[in-house]
Amino acid sequence: MSPSSSVSLPRVENPAGKPILVLKFGGTSVGKFIQNICGQIIPNLLKTHRVIVVCSARSTDVKAKGTTTRLVKAADAVLGDESVDHQQIVQDILDDHIEATRENITNPDIRDQLEKSLTKVCHRLKVFLEAAEVINEVSPKSKDIIIGTGEKLACEYVASVLQDKGVDATY
Repeated sequence: MSPSSSVSLPRVENPAGKPILVLKFGGTSVGKFIQNICGQIIPNLLKTHRVIVVCSARSTDVKAKGTTTRLVKAADAVLGDESVDHQQIVQDILDDHIEATRENITNPDIRDQLEKSLTKVCHRLKVFLEAAEVINEVSPKSKDIIIGTGEKLACEYVASVLQDKGVDATY
């Protein structure tokens, strides 16, 4: 996908035959410094390395609004905290990711594709949480699936921001 602006960015690819470099970005970095990560750090490293990026779930300065914190709260809400609506928590997470997408991705095709994917992932999570509520159980494996959704959302987001910057990235 190439940006749909009047100026086409040159494609930056992961160079074959270069040393592999694995980068891990924490949630606050993904939440606050995405333009620096995707516009400078990764493209510069691609000049000399094959780059693999691993991301934690998006977060901000406020821990209570971080994706992982919210997902843990949603998993706990399934088991009986009726004052907390797990479906609303997932919707809030989706809304935050859509907002970040709209702020950080200029190419409408990339942005629309990411929004569809994020919506699908969050819909699936809502269904999963409903099923857990019906059986009144969140096993350790189920909790891993619920919490792991945050990393999935973050990695898709970062890959799309990289694509928007002209980097040939895939999730």
